[in-house]
Amino acid sequence: MGNDWFYRLESKAQNWGWRIFTDFLPLYFTEKHFENLYRQKQDPWNYEHSHFEREKYLKTLQAIPEEVETIWEIGCGEGVFTQLLLEKGKRVRGVDISPTALSRARERLKDFDDRVCLQKLNIAREDIEGTFDLILASEILYYLGGKDVLQSLEEKFFCHFYPSGKIIHNLYQENHRFYKVFEEVTYHPHRDYIITLLKRNG
Repeated sequence: MGNDWFYRLESKAQNWGWRIFTDFLPLYFTEKHFENLYRQKQDPWNYEHSHFEREKYLKTLQAIPEEVETIWEIGCGEGVFTQLLLEKGKRVRGVDISPTALSRARERLKDFDDRVCLQKLNIAREDIEGTFDLILASEILYYLGGKDVLQSLEEKFFCHFYPSGKIIHNLYQENHRFYKVFEEVTYHPHRDYIITLLKRNG
């Protein structure tokens, strides 16, 4: 009980920090910041071996509708989750702002041939061509800034820490261009998170 209380308090503190500093985050979380992280250490967030990340990945996979075939994955990093998507038979366009991360992702995913395409892209400043059944942004949007930036992106699928993730996801329903298909909050000892599936109206 004591540990749960501590982790819940830590989670709330992180979310308060996000609310206060949201407009300043892009000044710190730059391309240089992420590139340095990947150069200093492979898999800096331990995506490949973390039990917490594995659980979150599996829940995210379960939330993706079966009929989805093509996915644009924002912030694909070294391709850990990309690989799981490909193993599910999806076709994936993965983008990230770190050349080092993308280089490792290409090595990891080299056996998937033309079912995966990886590209260096800053989604806050650059556009991508093509249409996709699903746009996936897992724990990435809160690095980009406040409401004006987020609403300009109009993503379709999200997984973020909670409760700030709830705030982000609700932004996309304010103008009624999207409606909620699925939402699940997981209260986890490591960090609470929320998975939301939004679909475009019409």
